[in-house]
Amino acid sequence: MAASNLSGSILSIDYQDYADCRVVSVTGRVDHTNSTQFLDNLSAHAEEAGGMVVDLSRLDFVTSAGLRALLMAHRTIAAKDGRMAVAGVTGSVREVFRISKFDALLNVTDSVAEGVAQISDAARTAYQD
Repeated sequence: MAASNLSGSILSIDYQDYADCRVVSVTGRVDHTNSTQFLDNLSAHAEEAGGMVVDLSRLDFVTSAGLRALLMAHRTIAAKDGRMAVAGVTGSVREVFRISKFDALLNVTDSVAEGVAQISDAARTAYQD
């Protein structure tokens, strides 16, 4: 698995490609100290990927700047006629999504497998193997 670590922050981002889908796994917190790096990193993945699932199951905290980064990535993917899902939103992050109505704005799935299956049949097959 290829990884990119945002050094100097309390955020780690890893990714894995499954056919035409990139799964981006986010661990830690997105706050004012690292939101610009998060935006840049997520934007780069969105530019490279045909479809994308952002796994937030290990994200402990997110500010509005982090939500903005997710929205920008969604717009980048959609502009290429691709699909994006956000998976594993739990705890306080789920509450932020609910309050901000991002759970209605973005495609939120319970699991990465569910998100990958929504990207393409090829991605679902590659993820299951």
